[in-house]
Amino acid sequence: MANMQKARARLLAGVTVGLVAAWSVAAQDATAAQDLKDGPGGEAGAMHLRDAGFMVVGGDVSEPDADGNVTVSNQMHVEFFLPAERRYDVPVVLVHGGGGQAIDWAGTPDGRDGWRDYFVNAGFDVYSVDRPGYGRSPAAPSYGEGTLGQAHSGIIAGLAQSENWPGGEVTPTNEAVIDWLKTSQTTPYAGNEIAAKDISLLLDEIGPAILISHSAGGRSTYMAADMNPENVVGIIAFEASGSNPIADEEMRAHLTWEPALPADYAPAGTEACPAQAERTPSTLPNLSGIPIVLVASGIFVTKEQLDCNAAALQQAGAEVMAHHMPDEGFPGVGHFMMAETNNAETAQFFIDRAAELAQAD
Repeated sequence: MANMQKARARLLAGVTVGLVAAWSVAAQDATAAQDLKDGPGGEAGAMHLRDAGFMVVGGDVSEPDADGNVTVSNQMHVEFFLPAERRYDVPVVLVHGGGGQAIDWAGTPDGRDGWRDYFVNAGFDVYSVDRPGYGRSPAAPSYGEGTLGQAHSGIIAGLAQSENWPGGEVTPTNEAVIDWLKTSQTTPYAGNEIAAKDISLLLDEIGPAILISHSAGGRSTYMAADMNPENVVGIIAFEASGSNPIADEEMRAHLTWEPALPADYAPAGTEACPAQAERTPSTLPNLSGIPIVLVASGIFVTKEQLDCNAAALQQAGAEVMAHHMPDEGFPGVGHFMMAETNNAETAQFFIDRAAELAQAD
């Protein structure tokens, strides 16, 4: 809880809107500097904002019951931080992975600043979603099987393998693993199609944006881009599900293919790298104009898998850039690199990729 309270204090130190607008910039910077002396937190610097808040997009309202009451489901909570000095006209939308939530981007398990803060201070408007059923997007009995699960630390430890995890060796009893587990969701999920619809509605609200997806957030991200391609400037897919769409049954069923894939379609290629038959590949027309940046740690997603995913997307007509992090100067990073000890450096790598997409728009 101490880290959460420090984060709140640090945010207030940087805000230049609302009741704290009268604070001087000097006082804000001094407070941020004191934060750094106090311990973890403040590494990204104070955030000077023109606005911050949340919105709720989507949501299906039931018919009134006998007493005139209604229920709401399928809504999505979106948090936003808008820098005082915006450097890019294109915002970024952060889409978390499976069992996660928007705060995955907000901080690390040992209390340091998260990627969100670095993106804000780089001059991007940042929108962080809680996919329906996760985080601050309430679950409903109709989601999944309507039952709660129970995550355990072995799952997190398996996914967090890297050379840069806080607290040393990544084990089920590692303190940072347990702290990450504390925010891992076990409520039922509304599903990728509903999440994609809500992300598309968000894009209608904020205009063209860069989608940054992680892990199981990939499928809903690709589906949202397929639904609303005119509002997607680019996709940065960080070890994201659905990145080989021909190998993924849900992607085959829900993306727009030309010609359409038959219901019983079976990929060609090899078991290690499914692909389409070379002579007559179907394309993804709604994604063909959207640059897709694939990023792999080399641990969770290997170089071979990255190259396979890139080839599958290119075969479907997409413009793809693939980045293997060890080849980019980041050996030993893992699937949760936003939480690792060198997250400031990896944040800059992703900021640079987003800037390239924004400037090319």
